[in-house]
Amino acid sequence: MTTTSIPRGKYHIWTVGCQMNLADSQRIQTMLDELGWEEASMEQANLVVLNTCSVRQAPEEKAHNLLAQLRRAKDQRDDLLVALMGCMIGNQKTIDTLGKRYPHIDLFMKVEQADILPQFLEERWTPISGAGCLDIDFLPESSAHEVEFETAFDAMVATPTPLIQPTFATSTNRIGKRTVLPMAITPKPGDRIAHYPTKIEPAQASPSAWLPIVLGCNKVCTYCIVPYRRGRERSRPMDELMIEARSLVAKGAKELTLLGQTVEAYGLDLPDTPDLADLMTNLSEINGLSRIRFMTSYPRHMTDSMIERMAHLPKVCEHLNIPVQSGDNDMLKRMKRGYSLEEYVERIERVRELWPDITLSTDIIVGFCGETEAEFQHTLDLLEKIRFDVVHVAAYSVRPGTVAARWEDDVPLAEKKRRLHAVEEVQARIALELNQSYVGKVEEVMVEDINVSRGHRQLKGRNRANKLVFCPEPDTSVSQKVFQPGDFVQVRIERATAWSLQSDTVAVEMAL
Repeated sequence: MTTTSIPRGKYHIWTVGCQMNLADSQRIQTMLDELGWEEASMEQANLVVLNTCSVRQAPEEKAHNLLAQLRRAKDQRDDLLVALMGCMIGNQKTIDTLGKRYPHIDLFMKVEQADILPQFLEERWTPISGAGCLDIDFLPESSAHEVEFETAFDAMVATPTPLIQPTFATSTNRIGKRTVLPMAITPKPGDRIAHYPTKIEPAQASPSAWLPIVLGCNKVCTYCIVPYRRGRERSRPMDELMIEARSLVAKGAKELTLLGQTVEAYGLDLPDTPDLADLMTNLSEINGLSRIRFMTSYPRHMTDSMIERMAHLPKVCEHLNIPVQSGDNDMLKRMKRGYSLEEYVERIERVRELWPDITLSTDIIVGFCGETEAEFQHTLDLLEKIRFDVVHVAAYSVRPGTVAARWEDDVPLAEKKRRLHAVEEVQARIALELNQSYVGKVEEVMVEDINVSRGHRQLKGRNRANKLVFCPEPDTSVSQKVFQPGDFVQVRIERATAWSLQSDTVAVEMAL
């Protein structure tokens, strides 16, 4: 991929949001590293990439604040390029709106278009930068103000629209102190074909690496913007995933987390319809790979066969992230989750029957449109019934472009916060009770980080059940080893909180 004609510069990638965004940023970082670019602070960078999230309001506001700061920076610098990616990028209408508000953005892209980065930098990164941006439209042409988003998305899933070829906008204006030059770009045949970047080979992979296997989402939950921003579900071919997984392991990854908005949907759109368990079976054959994780799950895609096969694969870790969002059937219908509470509970019971050691995490939204006190109480009742290990809870915030954005956001903010804290209080008690059952047990932990405080080094990692574990690093005179991320150890759990397990000593050092 290296292109020697591209001048070397410095880059900074700012990332918020889900694990998929982290994986996308890793891909962009690898591409830039392969081009010879150097990672730097935002202040020193010639290219700043903002990988954004629109699922909640707070991360989107952070991105807007940074864009305002970068506009001021570009007024002072002629060698700065700004790229925007992630869930803030939607269809052409969204790009046009953002472009008018932030004319200093040089590139709008989705990760599917990241393969054009080398050519973009070759054409654009000079001491006197040209203007323009990459405009990408994934949705069919329509009068967006007249067609409901849900209808437009359903049509897109039923009849996929060919991707529109990216084009660079041109300008002859002056923006701040940045010289703006007109550009004429004539792509060669076959150039800039939109697809997920492949042949990504980082110089060094993190011991815990992300492997996106399903892109986009076919669900149309009324509160969620993701399907409109990431498109319909597309499974990556098995051969492509195996090549990338082997590369990540060869570069240092010990644990792979398979990612998808609905990860069990993997393979439904592929010719031979392999499923998630088939992929995990193949990945388990990779020497040097010790652990396989996966997220996020969806109840109706989880078959008994799939669960049984995953449960019998030694490298697949015993943890399941399966969002429920609400414990009330009427709320689930308004959210358009696609299952009833009874179906969800039955699926959890079946998972626990087929995979007895499984731990569970879930997502909850409080204060969604029209949520009554009785409906919220049903959510608390569900927490007591299921007893999740971890609950990620968020107060509902309106996402423009979703179905629910047309509804009244009628739960006051103060009440949303009260309900959020009520969930946290119930879950803290349940999590503490569950974690206390680990006290006295010896757990296998993969070191993810080394915390250093006042000269003392503390190992931070997770056991197979995804429990966060802390343990002081043994004195080197005793262990004769300086621990690094990716090392495996056995630790005896001596204390537990609602959020983590603690040990005072490493019981056994392991070499995996």
